[in-house]
This record gives sequence, structure tokens and C-alpha cells, in this order.
Amino acid sequence: MRDAAVVRFQPHDFELAGRRDHANPFIVRVSASFVHESGAAVADVPGFSDGEGRWIVRFAPPAEGEWRGRTVSEDPELDGVELGPVRAAANANRLVHGRVAIDPAHPRRFAFEDGEAFIPLGFECDWLFALHQSKPEAYREFVDLLAERGFNYLVTNLYAHLGFAEPTPGWIFAPPQRYLFGGTNEEPDHSRMNREFFRDFDEMMDDLHRRGMVVHLMLQVQNKHVKWPARRSPEDDLFWRYAVSRYQAYGNLVWDVGKESYYLRREFGGHDYTIERIDLIRETDAYGHLVTVHDSLEDSAAHDSPADQACDFVSDQVHLGETAAYNREAARRFRGGSKPYMNIEYGYEEGVDPIETYRSETTRPWQDILLWTYAIYFGGGYPCYYYTNTAWDLVKYQPEPLGWRRYRYLMDFLKARDFNALVPDNQFVDRGFCLADPGREYLVFLPEGGEARIDLTALRGGVACDWMDIYTGERAASAAEGGGRAVSLSNPLSEPAAPCVVAVKPTG
Repeated sequence: MRDAAVVRFQPHDFELAGRRDHANPFIVRVSASFVHESGAAVADVPGFSDGEGRWIVRFAPPAEGEWRGRTVSEDPELDGVELGPVRAAANANRLVHGRVAIDPAHPRRFAFEDGEAFIPLGFECDWLFALHQSKPEAYREFVDLLAERGFNYLVTNLYAHLGFAEPTPGWIFAPPQRYLFGGTNEEPDHSRMNREFFRDFDEMMDDLHRRGMVVHLMLQVQNKHVKWPARRSPEDDLFWRYAVSRYQAYGNLVWDVGKESYYLRREFGGHDYTIERIDLIRETDAYGHLVTVHDSLEDSAAHDSPADQACDFVSDQVHLGETAAYNREAARRFRGGSKPYMNIEYGYEEGVDPIETYRSETTRPWQDILLWTYAIYFGGGYPCYYYTNTAWDLVKYQPEPLGWRRYRYLMDFLKARDFNALVPDNQFVDRGFCLADPGREYLVFLPEGGEARIDLTALRGGVACDWMDIYTGERAASAAEGGGRAVSLSNPLSEPAAPCVVAVKPTG
């Protein structure tokens, strides 16, 4: 077993040994159902082959107490094996909260399985797996820095092969050291998985889980020169089931069919294949993780696709280039939809080092990207940040970008609020953008700084204001004249013309 301790929400490996000589162990099915002492059950947890006559059933207990499992398999030696009893101890890691889910009280927001609200601040690094393979110390330093700066949601690929960057010694990680299938990317054997690739990916997932860093796992990417199995072939289904079986026990995970999945729409002339993959993921995953599909419809601003409708939350790539436009698009999604909305790769922050890599019309300085990030939050959406020198096959995080410390300020500010209860409504203010839980709390974002007038008709009594300069992190308090009417918010910051946010709450 991977770990002698069994802990609530923590993946635990039950190892099964088989003596039969299978021509291909990766097609041998094994699963297990687990029953808690209370009678609650987790049924049909899929197992997977790890090579050398070894199968693993990876189980994460959703509750403390005693659990017993029993396997089912077409191989008689793997069938009917008793797993446990094991007693799941309390989870002592304050960063681990179980599975990411939809907040039942606020269906456009996220919460963890234990009820903790979750405010994603995304960071795209699709070659993270390749960095971990080749430079584990650099991987640890990089993720340490991201966590320190407030990022808590990593968008990454399971595998990609070639990217955009020009060769730069020490910082380009394409092609990766290991291919995820048997053979090579040029001459693949799609009927077999590369055990060494997946064991290395396990180590990365274990580390990110321990840190409480949520992984938005893009299972495929269509424009990075990967030789995937033929669509709808047995090898294709084998890949999808294997990946989901291996990682479904990690609570810090959401599934994504694949990066820029409009390529699948181009290939098939519709969304049928994408929806089939969504269904296969759900069929395989015993834990019911959230499922999404990134950018299923090219030029998706103001549009929803059938694939979006089949998902638990929407993941789009919308480039607009203006702060107000990002706010409007997020607010439209919030008002018109019934699920969370995330804009992944909405702009490309210029690298500190001018390394040649992907650029677009929305490649901008850090100040612009930071303003757009706030605008998405204040429209009711979630942003996933992109830095040109770390996003794809190029991973160069030093020197540290100037904007990264500002994201820590952002997250500290938002986490101090009842964020999930706030609804975008700019009609409360005469300028800027507003999130409101009328009568209880208001957040106002002023991209150009200055002051604002706010409608506090629903709020009674005194008013306390908490201001923050989004560039410096400077905080200052002020008081307004009182609720029950529209009031002016006087900016007390040392640079009142700088972009800022203010939280408005009743006193007492």
C-alpha cells in the first residue's frame, strides 16, 4: 500500500497482485465498492494496472470511521478480494477540503465537499508535468512561489508534445522526457500506458493535493502535435478510462475534456464526440468530480454550445482587450446561466525576459492583465491568468513578474468577504463595477481610482469601508454617512487616482 495511514479525503492505494499472464494488463477491468460502518457507500471505484502483475484501487474515504471494500474483476484472482477493514482518521491538513463541488446555496459559485467556500484564482501552466519530470527542484520552487502569491488553481495538461517557444537552454520542456503511451509519440502503442509517465504524474498530483492546489486537468490537447488514439477506437476509450481511474480519488481535481476543444468541433462538425467524452468521464468517475470543456466553441463570447450545456461549469477563452468588456461578458454569463463561468487565457502578460513565444492582440503589460482579472471577478466569473514565460512549453518564472505579488493582495481581499453570496450589479454605483449582497455587503472596483457614489438603500445604520490600492496593497479605512440612501465613498488612499477596490459593510 502507498501509505500505511488512511485519512479522510486522502487517496489511499490498495494493491492487488495477479499471477495470470495477461497479454495486455491495461485492458483487464477491476473495481471495488466500499461500505462505511454507517452503511454509506462509494460504489464501483475503478482500478488500474500499474504493470508487473500489479493493479491498484485508489480510494479516498469521504468520511471518518471504518470502511470495508470488495473487488469485482473478470480475472478470478482479482475478483472478490476483501479490502480492509480500514479506519479513516480525521483529516489534519487544513489545505485539504475534499472534492471541489458547486456551492448548493449559490449554484454559480464553487465550494468544497466539507462546505468550505472556494474562490479559484487560476494559473495556466500546461507543461507543468514536463517540468516535474525533468527538473523536480525547479517544479517545487515554482509551485511554492505560486502558492505564496495566492494562486490556488492550476490549469494544466495531462500531456502535450510541442509548443510555441524558440529553443532556450534550460527553460523549454518540449518534447517531454516521457510519452504517456507505449512506444514514442512518433511510433506509439496506444494499447499500453507508460507506467513511468504516470508514476511521475502521481508524484506531482500527490504534491499538489497536499498543498490544496486544485488541478484543472485537461485530458487532451489537440494542437500540440500529440499522436492520440483514433477517435472512438477501443484504444481511445482505454485512454480516457485509464486516466480517470488513476486520478479520480484526488479531491483537488476537476476534469476538462481538453484544451481548445473547438478543434474537436472542427474535426466532427459538431459536439457529439465531446459530449460522449463527458459522459465517459462521468461513467468512470466514482466520486462525481466536476466536468468541463475548455473553449468548445471558437469565438464563444455571448454564445453557449451544447458541450457547455452538458458541463458542470463553463470554461471559455474569450479575448476582449478592454476592462469593461470582460466585466460585461462575465456578468452576462452570470445572469443568463445557472453554473459557474471561468475565462481561461483571457490575456497574455508580457514576460520580464523577452523570450520568443506565443503572442496575440491581447499580449499586454501586467497592469492591463491585473485590471482584466478584477473585471472578471466583479462580473461574477472566475479568471485563469496566463504569463507568457510559463504558460506552455516555456517555463521561466525568474525573475519574478512584477504583477504576481498583486494577486496575493487580490486573494487576501476576496477571502475576507462572503464572496459566494455576492452578485454582480453595477447599477448600485455611478462608476466602476460592483458586487453586492444588498443590505449586507458591497464590493466596488474602480479601475481608474477616485471616488464613487453607491446606493445603500437596503443597508441601515452606520457604514464601514475597507479600501485597497490594487497595485501597492495599501489598505485604508473610512466611514460613510450612513445607509438607507445613496452615499458618497471618499477615497482615503495615499494615491487616490490609482486603481482600487472598496468593501462596504454595516458597522456593528
